[in-house]
Order: sequence, then C-alpha cells, then structure tokens
Amino acid sequence: MKIVQHSYQKKGKIVFVFENWPHSAVIMVPIKNYYFIRFVKWDERDPVVTREDLEQMEWAANRMLGCSHFYRNRKALTLNP
Repeated sequence: MKIVQHSYQKKGKIVFVFENWPHSAVIMVPIKNYYFIRFVKWDERDPVVTREDLEQMEWAANRMLGCSHFYRNRKALTLNP
C-alpha cells in the first residue's frame, strides 16, 4: 500500500491519498498513540474500499508516522503485517 500524498489538518487529522485510490481522500484521526481511519471521501472513479483495504491503509499510515508499535498493540488487532 503506497501513500501518494498526505497533509495535516486541524485537531490532529491527517488526509492521505493512496496509490490505488488516487481520487479518494482518507481522513485519519489520532486515538491514543496511533491513527485510525475516521472516514473515506470516496470518489466513483476509484474502486470500492474494502475492510481489508482500510486495515492496510492504517498499517501504511502508522508505519510512515512511526506509530506502528502502538497500532500493533491495540485491542482490535486482526491483521498481521
């Protein structure tokens, strides 16, 4: 999962654009010491985003931000990178 672009917003939000969804913005917010997806501004030109895609996006973003250790130790972990 490749991050094409990211930008910071108010209240700790970060907007990501991923390679497979170049027209959709993924909004992530901090919780404790890692980031999770709050919502996706999906565009019809992009493929549908599945639950597995969301988890891969979270892994990629937290890895880039240096929060993967905290993300890995969360209660709801279902995916092994």
